[in-house]
Amino acid sequence: MRGAATAYIEVMQNPDPTDNTIQPPDPETCHQARMARDPRFDGEFFLAVRTTGIYCRPICPARAPAEKNVRYYHSSAQAARDGYRPCLRCRPESAPGSPAWQGTTTTVRRALQLIHQGALNGGRLAGLAERLGIGERYLRKLFESELGVSPQAVALNQRLLFARKLLAETRMPVTEIAFAAGFGSVRRFNSAVQAQFRQTPGELRRKPGRTDDDRGGIRLQLQYRPPYHFEGVLDFFTRHAVPGIEAVEDGCYRRNLWLAGRPASIRVRPVPGRNALELELHASDHSMLMQVVARVRRMFDLDANPAAIAEHLERDSYLAPLLRTFPGVRAPGSWSLFEAAVRAIVGQQVSTLAARGICGRLAAATSVDQAHPVFPSASALAALDDSHFPMPGRRRQTLRTLSEQFSNREEELDLDALSATGGVGPWTVAMVAMRGAGDPDVFPVRDLGLERVWQDIAGGNTPLQDRSLLWRPWRSYAANLLWRSYSQ
Repeated sequence: MRGAATAYIEVMQNPDPTDNTIQPPDPETCHQARMARDPRFDGEFFLAVRTTGIYCRPICPARAPAEKNVRYYHSSAQAARDGYRPCLRCRPESAPGSPAWQGTTTTVRRALQLIHQGALNGGRLAGLAERLGIGERYLRKLFESELGVSPQAVALNQRLLFARKLLAETRMPVTEIAFAAGFGSVRRFNSAVQAQFRQTPGELRRKPGRTDDDRGGIRLQLQYRPPYHFEGVLDFFTRHAVPGIEAVEDGCYRRNLWLAGRPASIRVRPVPGRNALELELHASDHSMLMQVVARVRRMFDLDANPAAIAEHLERDSYLAPLLRTFPGVRAPGSWSLFEAAVRAIVGQQVSTLAARGICGRLAAATSVDQAHPVFPSASALAALDDSHFPMPGRRRQTLRTLSEQFSNREEELDLDALSATGGVGPWTVAMVAMRGAGDPDVFPVRDLGLERVWQDIAGGNTPLQDRSLLWRPWRSYAANLLWRSYSQ
Protein backbone atom coordinates (compact mmCIF):
# COMPACT_ATOMS: atom_id res chain seq x y z
CA MET A 1 0.00 0.00 0.00
CA ARG A 2 2.85 2.38 0.78
CA GLY A 3 4.13 2.16 -2.81
CA ALA A 4 0.74 2.98 -4.26
CA ALA A 5 0.25 5.85 -1.82
CA THR A 6 3.68 7.27 -2.56
CA ALA A 7 3.11 7.09 -6.29
CA TYR A 8 -0.24 8.82 -5.99
CA ILE A 9 1.13 11.61 -3.79
CA GLU A 10 4.05 12.19 -6.16
CA VAL A 11 1.68 12.51 -9.11
CA MET A 12 -0.46 14.99 -7.21
CA GLN A 13 2.51 17.10 -6.11
CA ASN A 14 4.41 16.90 -9.42
CA PRO A 15 1.85 16.90 -12.23
CA ASP A 16 2.88 16.70 -15.85
CA PRO A 17 3.62 20.36 -16.77
CA THR A 18 2.32 19.75 -20.29
CA ASP A 19 -1.08 18.61 -18.98
CA ASN A 20 -3.41 21.55 -18.28
CA THR A 21 -6.23 19.40 -16.92
CA ILE A 22 -6.63 17.35 -13.78
CA GLN A 23 -7.24 13.74 -14.69
CA PRO A 24 -9.49 11.60 -12.47
CA PRO A 25 -7.66 9.87 -9.59
CA ASP A 26 -6.37 6.38 -10.31
CA PRO A 27 -9.34 4.14 -9.33
CA GLU A 28 -7.22 1.22 -8.11
CA THR A 29 -5.09 3.39 -5.84
CA CYS A 30 -8.16 5.14 -4.47
CA HIS A 31 -9.89 1.78 -3.96
CA GLN A 32 -6.98 0.49 -1.89
CA ALA A 33 -6.81 3.72 0.10
CA ARG A 34 -10.50 3.79 0.99
CA MET A 35 -10.65 0.09 1.86
CA ALA A 36 -7.65 0.58 4.17
CA ARG A 37 -9.08 3.91 5.43
CA ASP A 38 -5.54 5.24 5.06
CA PRO A 39 -5.47 8.64 6.83
CA ARG A 40 -2.66 9.86 4.58
CA PHE A 41 -5.20 10.11 1.78
CA ASP A 42 -7.61 12.24 3.80
CA GLY A 43 -8.18 15.30 1.65
CA GLU A 44 -6.31 13.81 -1.32
CA PHE A 45 -9.57 12.65 -2.91
CA PHE A 46 -13.27 12.14 -2.19
CA LEU A 47 -15.51 9.23 -3.13
CA ALA A 48 -19.13 9.53 -4.20
CA VAL A 49 -21.65 6.69 -3.95
CA ARG A 50 -24.08 6.58 -6.86
CA THR A 51 -26.73 4.58 -4.99
CA THR A 52 -27.00 6.99 -2.03
CA GLY A 53 -26.07 10.31 -3.67
CA ILE A 54 -23.53 10.97 -0.89
CA TYR A 55 -19.81 11.76 -1.07
CA CYS A 56 -17.32 10.89 1.68
CA ARG A 57 -13.73 11.12 2.82
CA PRO A 58 -11.61 7.99 2.28
CA ILE A 59 -11.49 7.48 6.06
CA CYS A 60 -15.30 7.37 6.46
CA PRO A 61 -16.29 4.79 9.12
CA ALA A 62 -19.46 3.81 7.24
CA ARG A 63 -19.70 0.43 5.54
CA ALA A 64 -17.62 0.49 2.37
CA PRO A 65 -19.80 0.57 -0.76
CA ALA A 66 -19.27 -1.76 -3.71
CA GLU A 67 -16.66 -0.49 -6.14
CA LYS A 68 -19.13 -0.49 -9.03
CA ASN A 69 -21.17 2.17 -7.18
CA VAL A 70 -18.25 4.47 -6.43
CA ARG A 71 -16.91 7.50 -8.30
CA TYR A 72 -13.75 9.36 -7.29
CA TYR A 73 -13.13 13.12 -7.25
CA HIS A 74 -10.16 15.34 -6.50
CA SER A 75 -12.24 17.91 -4.64
CA SER A 76 -15.49 18.16 -2.73
CA ALA A 77 -16.55 20.97 -5.07
CA GLN A 78 -16.45 18.58 -8.02
CA ALA A 79 -18.61 16.04 -6.18
CA ALA A 80 -21.08 18.77 -5.18
CA ARG A 81 -21.18 20.01 -8.77
CA ASP A 82 -22.38 16.57 -9.86
CA GLY A 83 -25.21 16.58 -7.34
CA TYR A 84 -23.74 14.58 -4.47
CA ARG A 85 -24.29 15.77 -0.89
CA PRO A 86 -21.71 15.46 1.94
CA CYS A 87 -21.78 12.54 4.35
CA LEU A 88 -23.05 13.37 7.85
CA ARG A 89 -20.74 10.79 9.45
CA CYS A 90 -17.29 11.64 8.07
CA ARG A 91 -18.16 15.30 7.33
CA PRO A 92 -16.11 16.18 4.22
CA GLU A 93 -16.02 19.82 5.37
CA SER A 94 -13.57 18.68 8.07
CA ALA A 95 -11.10 17.13 5.65
CA PRO A 96 -7.77 18.97 5.36
CA GLY A 97 -7.45 21.09 2.21
CA SER A 98 -6.75 18.96 -0.82
CA PRO A 99 -3.15 19.20 -2.02
CA ALA A 100 -4.31 18.02 -5.44
CA TRP A 101 -4.87 21.68 -6.25
CA GLN A 102 -1.28 22.59 -5.42
CA GLY A 103 -0.26 21.47 -8.90
CA THR A 104 -2.39 24.12 -10.56
CA THR A 105 -1.17 27.43 -11.86
CA THR A 106 -0.13 30.20 -9.51
CA THR A 107 -3.15 32.26 -10.56
CA VAL A 108 -5.60 29.49 -9.71
CA ARG A 109 -3.88 28.80 -6.37
CA ARG A 110 -4.10 32.48 -5.49
CA ALA A 111 -7.74 32.60 -6.56
CA LEU A 112 -8.56 29.53 -4.44
CA GLN A 113 -6.86 31.10 -1.45
CA LEU A 114 -8.92 34.27 -1.82
CA ILE A 115 -12.15 32.31 -2.34
CA HIS A 116 -11.46 30.28 0.80
CA GLN A 117 -11.07 33.59 2.64
CA GLY A 118 -14.49 34.68 1.38
CA ALA A 119 -13.55 36.84 -1.62
CA LEU A 120 -16.76 35.88 -3.47
CA ASN A 121 -19.05 35.98 -0.45
CA GLY A 122 -19.85 39.64 -0.82
CA GLY A 123 -17.94 40.47 -3.96
CA ARG A 124 -18.30 39.83 -7.68
CA LEU A 125 -16.16 37.59 -9.85
CA ALA A 126 -15.00 40.65 -11.78
CA GLY A 127 -13.53 42.06 -8.58
CA LEU A 128 -11.65 38.83 -7.87
CA ALA A 129 -10.30 38.76 -11.43
CA GLU A 130 -9.14 42.36 -11.07
CA ARG A 131 -7.27 41.51 -7.87
CA LEU A 132 -5.54 38.71 -9.78
CA GLY A 133 -4.68 41.00 -12.67
CA ILE A 134 -6.59 39.03 -15.30
CA GLY A 135 -9.93 39.21 -17.08
CA GLU A 136 -13.09 37.63 -15.71
CA ARG A 137 -13.54 35.44 -18.79
CA TYR A 138 -9.97 34.16 -18.56
CA LEU A 139 -10.42 33.36 -14.87
CA ARG A 140 -13.47 31.26 -15.69
CA LYS A 141 -11.48 29.46 -18.39
CA LEU A 142 -8.63 28.72 -15.98
CA PHE A 143 -10.96 27.18 -13.42
CA GLU A 144 -12.73 25.04 -16.01
CA SER A 145 -9.46 23.75 -17.48
CA GLU A 146 -7.61 23.28 -14.17
CA LEU A 147 -10.39 22.13 -11.85
CA GLY A 148 -13.39 21.39 -14.00
CA VAL A 149 -15.65 23.70 -11.98
CA SER A 150 -16.41 27.42 -11.99
CA PRO A 151 -15.16 29.88 -9.34
CA GLN A 152 -18.75 30.40 -8.20
CA ALA A 153 -19.21 26.65 -7.71
CA VAL A 154 -16.10 26.47 -5.57
CA ALA A 155 -17.27 29.46 -3.52
CA LEU A 156 -20.78 28.03 -3.04
CA ASN A 157 -19.41 24.66 -1.97
CA GLN A 158 -17.04 26.40 0.44
CA ARG A 159 -19.90 28.38 1.97
CA LEU A 160 -22.12 25.32 2.34
CA LEU A 161 -19.45 23.17 3.95
CA PHE A 162 -18.52 26.01 6.30
CA ALA A 163 -22.17 26.47 7.25
CA ARG A 164 -22.46 22.72 7.89
CA LYS A 165 -19.46 22.94 10.19
CA LEU A 166 -20.97 25.84 12.12
CA LEU A 167 -24.26 23.99 12.49
CA ALA A 168 -22.47 20.92 13.83
CA GLU A 169 -19.97 22.58 16.15
CA THR A 170 -21.57 25.75 17.49
CA ARG A 171 -24.80 27.07 18.93
CA MET A 172 -24.83 30.12 16.70
CA PRO A 173 -28.33 31.08 15.55
CA VAL A 174 -29.09 29.92 12.02
CA THR A 175 -29.48 33.52 10.89
CA GLU A 176 -25.95 34.36 12.07
CA ILE A 177 -24.59 31.23 10.43
CA ALA A 178 -26.12 32.25 7.11
CA PHE A 179 -24.24 35.55 7.07
CA ALA A 180 -21.06 34.16 8.65
CA ALA A 181 -20.91 31.60 5.82
CA GLY A 182 -21.17 34.35 3.23
CA PHE A 183 -24.81 34.14 2.13
CA GLY A 184 -26.49 37.43 1.31
CA SER A 185 -29.82 36.44 2.83
CA VAL A 186 -31.36 33.76 5.02
CA ARG A 187 -33.70 32.77 2.21
CA ARG A 188 -30.80 32.04 -0.14
CA PHE A 189 -29.03 30.15 2.64
CA ASN A 190 -32.05 27.94 3.36
CA SER A 191 -32.57 27.26 -0.33
CA ALA A 192 -28.92 26.33 -0.94
CA VAL A 193 -28.76 24.06 2.13
CA GLN A 194 -31.98 22.30 1.10
CA ALA A 195 -30.68 21.77 -2.44
CA GLN A 196 -27.28 20.48 -1.33
CA PHE A 197 -28.04 18.46 1.80
CA ARG A 198 -31.69 17.52 1.15
CA GLN A 199 -32.40 18.86 4.64
CA THR A 200 -33.17 22.21 6.23
CA PRO A 201 -30.60 23.88 8.51
CA GLY A 202 -32.78 22.97 11.49
CA GLU A 203 -32.85 19.31 10.46
CA LEU A 204 -29.09 19.27 10.03
CA ARG A 205 -28.76 20.54 13.58
CA ARG A 206 -30.46 17.56 15.15
CA LYS A 207 -28.68 18.18 18.40
CA PRO A 208 -27.04 21.33 19.78
CA GLY A 209 -23.47 21.99 18.78
CA ARG A 210 -20.65 22.01 21.26
CA THR A 211 -21.13 24.43 24.14
CA ASP A 212 -19.71 27.80 23.20
CA ASP A 213 -18.13 30.11 25.72
CA ASP A 214 -20.60 31.88 28.01
CA ARG A 215 -19.07 35.21 27.01
CA GLY A 216 -20.03 34.71 23.38
CA GLY A 217 -16.96 32.91 22.04
CA ILE A 218 -17.19 30.65 18.99
CA ARG A 219 -15.19 27.43 19.13
CA LEU A 220 -14.34 25.37 16.03
CA GLN A 221 -12.12 22.35 15.47
CA LEU A 222 -9.60 22.71 12.65
CA GLN A 223 -8.42 19.32 11.42
CA TYR A 224 -4.97 18.43 10.10
CA ARG A 225 -3.06 15.40 8.85
CA PRO A 226 -0.85 13.83 11.52
CA PRO A 227 1.85 13.93 12.64
CA TYR A 228 1.82 17.57 13.71
CA HIS A 229 4.80 19.06 15.54
CA PHE A 230 2.75 21.47 17.65
CA GLU A 231 5.63 22.07 20.05
CA GLY A 232 7.72 23.47 17.21
CA VAL A 233 4.90 25.69 15.93
CA LEU A 234 4.23 27.00 19.42
CA ASP A 235 7.95 27.66 19.91
CA PHE A 236 7.94 29.73 16.71
CA PHE A 237 5.05 31.88 17.94
CA THR A 238 6.67 32.21 21.36
CA ARG A 239 9.87 33.58 19.83
CA HIS A 240 8.06 35.93 17.43
CA ALA A 241 5.13 37.09 19.59
CA VAL A 242 4.70 40.88 19.51
CA PRO A 243 4.31 42.20 23.08
CA GLY A 244 0.77 43.30 23.87
CA ILE A 245 -0.66 41.69 20.73
CA GLU A 246 0.28 38.03 20.99
CA ALA A 247 1.12 35.63 23.81
CA VAL A 248 1.78 31.95 24.30
CA GLU A 249 0.50 30.72 27.66
CA ASP A 250 -0.24 27.24 29.00
CA GLY A 251 0.20 25.63 25.60
CA CYS A 252 -2.19 28.10 23.89
CA TYR A 253 -1.61 30.86 21.37
CA ARG A 254 -3.55 34.09 21.97
CA ARG A 255 -3.85 37.15 19.77
CA ASN A 256 -5.70 40.46 19.60
CA LEU A 257 -7.46 41.36 16.36
CA TRP A 258 -9.56 44.17 14.95
CA LEU A 259 -12.48 42.76 12.94
CA ALA A 260 -15.19 44.78 11.21
CA GLY A 261 -14.07 47.89 13.10
CA ARG A 262 -14.30 46.29 16.55
CA PRO A 263 -11.89 44.54 18.92
CA ALA A 264 -11.70 40.75 18.78
CA SER A 265 -9.39 37.99 19.94
CA ILE A 266 -8.51 34.39 19.15
CA ARG A 267 -7.08 31.48 21.09
CA VAL A 268 -5.66 28.34 19.48
CA ARG A 269 -4.84 25.14 21.34
CA PRO A 270 -4.66 21.40 20.60
CA VAL A 271 -7.70 19.16 21.03
CA PRO A 272 -6.73 16.22 23.28
CA GLY A 273 -6.98 12.88 21.52
CA ARG A 274 -7.86 14.35 18.11
CA ASN A 275 -5.92 15.46 15.04
CA ALA A 276 -7.23 18.98 15.36
CA LEU A 277 -6.62 22.38 16.89
CA GLU A 278 -9.40 24.33 18.57
CA LEU A 279 -9.95 27.89 17.43
CA GLU A 280 -11.79 30.07 19.90
CA LEU A 281 -12.93 33.45 18.56
CA HIS A 282 -14.33 36.26 20.66
CA ALA A 283 -15.92 38.91 18.43
CA SER A 284 -19.12 40.91 18.37
CA ASP A 285 -19.41 40.47 14.59
CA HIS A 286 -19.03 37.04 12.97
CA SER A 287 -19.19 38.23 9.36
CA MET A 288 -15.43 37.61 8.96
CA LEU A 289 -15.44 34.18 10.60
CA MET A 290 -14.62 32.34 7.37
CA GLN A 291 -11.64 34.62 6.75
CA VAL A 292 -10.43 34.13 10.32
CA VAL A 293 -10.58 30.34 9.95
CA ALA A 294 -8.67 30.48 6.65
CA ARG A 295 -5.97 32.68 8.13
CA VAL A 296 -5.56 30.56 11.25
CA ARG A 297 -5.25 27.46 9.10
CA ARG A 298 -2.47 29.20 7.18
CA MET A 299 -0.74 30.50 10.32
CA PHE A 300 -0.59 27.01 11.80
CA ASP A 301 0.01 25.32 8.42
CA LEU A 302 -2.84 22.86 8.89
CA ASP A 303 -3.18 21.89 5.23
CA ALA A 304 0.31 20.40 4.87
CA ASN A 305 0.80 16.75 3.91
CA PRO A 306 3.55 15.56 6.32
CA ALA A 307 3.78 12.10 4.75
CA ALA A 308 4.61 13.51 1.31
CA ILE A 309 7.03 16.07 2.77
CA ALA A 310 8.90 13.52 4.89
CA GLU A 311 8.96 11.01 2.02
CA HIS A 312 10.99 13.47 -0.02
CA LEU A 313 13.18 15.18 2.57
CA GLU A 314 14.27 12.01 4.35
CA ARG A 315 16.18 11.04 1.22
CA ASP A 316 18.79 13.57 2.37
CA SER A 317 21.11 11.94 4.92
CA TYR A 318 21.51 15.26 6.77
CA LEU A 319 17.78 15.90 7.12
CA ALA A 320 16.63 12.34 7.87
CA PRO A 321 17.73 12.41 11.56
CA LEU A 322 16.04 15.79 12.06
CA LEU A 323 12.78 14.46 10.61
CA ARG A 324 12.83 11.63 13.13
CA THR A 325 13.45 14.11 15.95
CA PHE A 326 10.78 16.57 14.78
CA PRO A 327 8.09 14.53 12.99
CA GLY A 328 5.35 16.56 11.34
CA VAL A 329 7.42 19.76 11.04
CA ARG A 330 5.37 22.71 9.80
CA ALA A 331 6.00 26.13 8.24
CA PRO A 332 4.07 28.54 10.51
CA GLY A 333 3.12 31.93 9.17
CA SER A 334 1.77 35.41 9.81
CA TRP A 335 -1.77 36.74 9.95
CA SER A 336 -1.47 38.39 6.53
CA LEU A 337 0.95 39.04 3.70
CA PHE A 338 1.25 42.68 4.76
CA GLU A 339 2.05 41.71 8.34
CA ALA A 340 4.68 39.27 7.09
CA ALA A 341 6.19 42.04 4.99
CA VAL A 342 6.35 44.45 7.93
CA ARG A 343 7.92 41.81 10.16
CA ALA A 344 10.49 40.91 7.51
CA ILE A 345 11.48 44.52 6.80
CA VAL A 346 11.74 45.34 10.50
CA GLY A 347 13.73 42.14 11.03
CA GLN A 348 16.40 42.91 8.44
CA GLN A 349 19.81 42.57 10.12
CA VAL A 350 18.43 42.60 13.68
CA SER A 351 17.67 39.86 16.17
CA THR A 352 14.23 38.31 16.54
CA LEU A 353 13.95 39.86 20.01
CA ALA A 354 14.78 43.33 18.68
CA ALA A 355 12.28 42.96 15.82
CA ARG A 356 9.55 41.96 18.29
CA GLY A 357 10.26 45.06 20.36
CA ILE A 358 10.08 47.38 17.36
CA CYS A 359 6.79 45.87 16.19
CA GLY A 360 5.45 46.28 19.72
CA ARG A 361 6.36 49.97 19.74
CA LEU A 362 4.70 50.49 16.36
CA ALA A 363 1.57 48.72 17.59
CA ALA A 364 1.42 50.88 20.72
CA ALA A 365 1.78 54.02 18.62
CA THR A 366 -0.96 53.08 16.14
CA SER A 367 -3.60 51.20 18.16
CA VAL A 368 -6.90 53.02 18.58
CA ASP A 369 -7.65 51.16 21.80
CA GLN A 370 -4.58 51.05 24.02
CA ALA A 371 -6.23 48.38 26.16
CA HIS A 372 -6.50 46.20 23.04
CA PRO A 373 -3.42 46.82 20.85
CA VAL A 374 -3.34 45.15 17.43
CA PHE A 375 -0.75 44.79 14.69
CA PRO A 376 -0.50 48.12 12.83
CA SER A 377 -2.32 48.57 9.54
CA ALA A 378 -0.73 50.14 6.47
CA SER A 379 -2.70 53.37 6.87
CA ALA A 380 -1.75 53.65 10.54
CA LEU A 381 1.95 53.15 9.80
CA ALA A 382 1.83 55.66 6.95
CA ALA A 383 0.48 58.30 9.35
CA LEU A 384 3.38 58.00 11.85
CA ASP A 385 6.24 60.48 11.86
CA ASP A 386 9.87 59.38 11.70
CA SER A 387 10.35 59.42 15.47
CA HIS A 388 8.27 56.25 15.80
CA PHE A 389 10.59 54.17 13.59
CA PRO A 390 13.62 53.04 15.64
CA MET A 391 15.59 51.79 12.64
CA PRO A 392 18.05 53.01 9.98
CA GLY A 393 16.73 55.61 7.57
CA ARG A 394 16.68 53.36 4.52
CA ARG A 395 14.73 50.65 6.28
CA ARG A 396 12.32 53.24 7.64
CA GLN A 397 11.77 54.60 4.15
CA THR A 398 11.14 51.09 2.78
CA LEU A 399 8.50 50.48 5.42
CA ARG A 400 6.94 53.89 4.91
CA THR A 401 6.84 53.49 1.11
CA LEU A 402 5.15 50.11 1.37
CA SER A 403 2.62 51.41 3.91
CA GLU A 404 1.75 54.48 1.84
CA GLN A 405 1.39 52.47 -1.35
CA PHE A 406 -1.01 49.95 0.22
CA SER A 407 -2.82 52.17 2.69
CA ASN A 408 -6.43 50.93 3.00
CA ARG A 409 -5.78 48.23 0.41
CA GLU A 410 -3.43 45.78 2.12
CA GLU A 411 -5.18 42.82 0.52
CA GLU A 412 -3.85 43.91 -2.87
CA LEU A 413 -0.23 43.46 -1.84
CA ASP A 414 1.50 40.59 -3.62
CA LEU A 415 5.06 39.33 -3.92
CA ASP A 416 5.66 41.11 -7.23
CA ALA A 417 4.74 44.47 -5.73
CA LEU A 418 6.87 43.73 -2.68
CA SER A 419 9.87 42.81 -4.86
CA ALA A 420 9.55 46.12 -6.71
CA THR A 421 9.78 48.12 -3.48
CA GLY A 422 13.13 49.78 -2.86
CA GLY A 423 15.07 48.26 0.01
CA VAL A 424 13.49 44.82 -0.38
CA GLY A 425 15.91 42.05 -1.34
CA PRO A 426 15.75 38.29 -1.96
CA TRP A 427 15.85 37.37 1.75
CA THR A 428 12.90 39.61 2.57
CA VAL A 429 10.83 38.35 -0.37
CA ALA A 430 11.59 34.73 0.55
CA MET A 431 10.55 35.24 4.16
CA VAL A 432 7.29 36.91 3.13
CA ALA A 433 6.60 34.19 0.56
CA MET A 434 7.02 31.57 3.27
CA ARG A 435 5.35 33.29 6.22
CA GLY A 436 2.74 35.37 4.43
CA ALA A 437 1.88 33.49 1.24
CA GLY A 438 2.45 29.97 2.51
CA ASP A 439 4.78 29.02 -0.36
CA PRO A 440 6.07 25.50 0.41
CA ASP A 441 9.15 25.83 -1.79
CA VAL A 442 11.24 28.89 -0.89
CA PHE A 443 14.64 29.07 0.77
CA PRO A 444 15.90 32.35 2.31
CA VAL A 445 19.20 33.29 0.73
CA ARG A 446 22.11 33.88 3.14
CA ASP A 447 20.03 33.49 6.29
CA LEU A 448 22.53 33.50 9.15
CA GLY A 449 20.60 31.02 11.30
CA LEU A 450 20.37 28.51 8.45
CA GLU A 451 24.03 28.95 7.58
CA ARG A 452 25.09 28.32 11.19
CA VAL A 453 23.03 25.18 11.70
CA TRP A 454 24.13 23.83 8.30
CA GLN A 455 27.75 24.39 9.29
CA ASP A 456 27.14 22.37 12.44
CA ILE A 457 25.38 19.57 10.55
CA ALA A 458 27.35 19.33 7.31
CA GLY A 459 30.64 20.89 8.38
CA GLY A 460 30.95 22.97 5.25
CA ASN A 461 31.28 19.93 2.98
CA THR A 462 28.34 21.01 0.82
CA PRO A 463 27.27 24.62 0.13
CA LEU A 464 23.82 25.14 1.65
CA GLN A 465 22.37 26.92 -1.36
CA ASP A 466 23.38 24.08 -3.67
CA ARG A 467 22.13 21.42 -1.30
CA SER A 468 18.76 23.12 -0.93
CA LEU A 469 18.01 22.50 -4.61
CA LEU A 470 17.67 18.81 -3.77
CA TRP A 471 14.86 19.62 -1.31
CA ARG A 472 12.44 20.94 -3.92
CA PRO A 473 9.42 21.22 -3.80
CA TRP A 474 9.55 21.36 0.04
CA ARG A 475 12.39 23.79 0.72
CA SER A 476 10.28 25.85 3.12
CA TYR A 477 9.87 22.80 5.33
CA ALA A 478 13.57 21.99 5.13
CA ALA A 479 14.32 25.55 6.26
CA ASN A 480 11.91 25.27 9.19
CA LEU A 481 13.41 21.91 10.10
CA LEU A 482 16.88 23.45 10.24
CA TRP A 483 15.66 26.46 12.24
CA ARG A 484 13.88 24.14 14.65
CA SER A 485 17.04 22.13 15.28
CA TYR A 486 18.99 25.37 15.80
CA SER A 487 16.50 26.65 18.39
CA GLN A 488 16.88 23.53 20.54
